[in-house]
Amino acid sequence: MFEIMKKVLEEEYGITDIAPDMNIRRDLGLSSFDLMNLICIVEERFGIELDEEQYRHLTTVGEMCDMVGALAEKQGI
Repeated sequence: MFEIMKKVLEEEYGITDIAPDMNIRRDLGLSSFDLMNLICIVEERFGIELDEEQYRHLTTVGEMCDMVGALAEKQGI
């Protein structure tokens, strides 16, 4: 999941130095709008739907990977 998320961040935001423990806002410099856009991209790419409660407390790339992976697995994707 991390490699997929890394590829999305590279393609969409030109961020190449990415680690699972990086803070999405502080370390990657993504704004709230960027995060919402990233959520939309991930939902479309994986065919899943995340609600605000699921992603509103995300802080790191690894947390996002874990959340998306768990949801995709739960939905059988």
